[in-house]
Amino acid sequence: MDGRTVHLLDLPDEILLIILKKLDSVDVLYSLLNINKRLDQMARSIENTKFLNFSTNDVQLNRFCCEILPQIHQNIVSLTLDIFSMERILRACEYPNLTIIVLTNFFPNILSQYLTDESPISRLFQQQIRHLTVKCDKEMVINRSFTDVCVRILAICRNLSYLNVHQWLITNHACLSIRDRPPNVCLSLNLHTSSISVDTFDDCLCLLDGRLKQLRSFTVRIYRIRRSAMGNNNQKISPTLKEFSLTSYLQTDAYDCRILPLLRRMPNLKTLTFSLNIVRLTVIDSLRLNEELLIHMKYLNKFIFHICTVLPDFEANYLLTMNDIKNTFLNWKYSSVSCCIDHFSDGYSYYHIYSTPFQMTDFMCLSNSFRGQDFLYVSSLWLFDTRPFEHDFFEWLSQACPLLKDLLIANLIPQKDKRQVKIIDDKQIVSKISYLHLSRLCLFLAHIDYVDQFLCYTNMYLPTLHTLSIQYDKLVAVTDNFTNDAKQTNCSEIKQIVFYELLVLTKDFYNYFPCL
Repeated sequence: MDGRTVHLLDLPDEILLIILKKLDSVDVLYSLLNINKRLDQMARSIENTKFLNFSTNDVQLNRFCCEILPQIHQNIVSLTLDIFSMERILRACEYPNLTIIVLTNFFPNILSQYLTDESPISRLFQQQIRHLTVKCDKEMVINRSFTDVCVRILAICRNLSYLNVHQWLITNHACLSIRDRPPNVCLSLNLHTSSISVDTFDDCLCLLDGRLKQLRSFTVRIYRIRRSAMGNNNQKISPTLKEFSLTSYLQTDAYDCRILPLLRRMPNLKTLTFSLNIVRLTVIDSLRLNEELLIHMKYLNKFIFHICTVLPDFEANYLLTMNDIKNTFLNWKYSSVSCCIDHFSDGYSYYHIYSTPFQMTDFMCLSNSFRGQDFLYVSSLWLFDTRPFEHDFFEWLSQACPLLKDLLIANLIPQKDKRQVKIIDDKQIVSKISYLHLSRLCLFLAHIDYVDQFLCYTNMYLPTLHTLSIQYDKLVAVTDNFTNDAKQTNCSEIKQIVFYELLVLTKDFYNYFPCL
């Protein structure tokens, strides 16, 4: 026993427990179980074995399944599992108290195989699981397979009260699409909380037509909201709904004819959150929110929003100022409100109003005009401007959005100042920007300068980038046909590249991206 182990055992139990709580439970069990009686007892304590995360521990899996899990199985309440190791872990032993499962590395066709009556683990989903979270990390473009597995989840998991399907909607991810399916799909008598992505507004209406009878909290991301009703005339009131959150990235002109009528059917809401990009001939401000929406919600006590009104300048008789808009919120009873106005060179003005401090995880159409503000909780961001994003803008952005994971850049204007040079001790030093959590980057709508900005290691440090969406010719140009070492560092961990075109890729390409 070395000196460090003796020193550890000399600590009182209270200090040891504090240390163990700061460590991953799977690592603690793997390292300490059956090693020392005192540490073994602490490692297998109920608090340390309730919630286990196996999403990134493939190397340890064999010992856990054969030795550790059978010793602690009665304590386990929640498991986080990789889809490829799920069956092995769930079949390792009985889990009488397991009610929560979080699935990562989601593939619809694989999960569907387990959600059948013939599957050896289906009984667990049918009888025990009440909370299910599915994390979709990869780009998927087939709505049918995604919809099939969502329908299967609600059919098999009869006791499910919580369903959360994480999706990234800035680019073309698959979404739930049930508007053309029979009305008896996605039925649930017990589901009271759900977070999901749907393809169209009509799919959202289908979920609110009474098939989810106990639904109290609903978070929905809608890929597109169009004016046409697509044959869905659902006008049912949603009396059980207490919390509702709506996000849609694409611009919509259906706010008045579709979104407002839906929200007015929720008279018992206590919490309302929405983030919308609305094309309209008049700007939405406090007066319109009160008169058109809030007057119908007498129980509402929390309202968080971000509305971007896109207004054609040729339709406006008078361009509003920020003071004009702020003055309408002087007697606002909810959280503080900020606004920002962009008059772009393409003939459109963007009028942003949003609750502050900004608490939402998504932000759309952020421009150079937002410099100096903080968006500490934003993890998914859409940048747009008709002015260039310079190097110092991305330096500010890395501080303003420290949790940023998903980024889309829509800017075809080349940079003027590609790098920020600082003078330190009479030496020129190029500042390097770090995005420590950025995992998905979409550059389809970006000038090639921004490809160079992000992929060049001397400009950016991107240790967690795993998905890149880009045109092939831009990637070839920036990487000098996959030979530029300065770009390869930020590309070394990329596991998926989305081109949206069929290509025959070269050996040099695969050598440049070794994790594909």
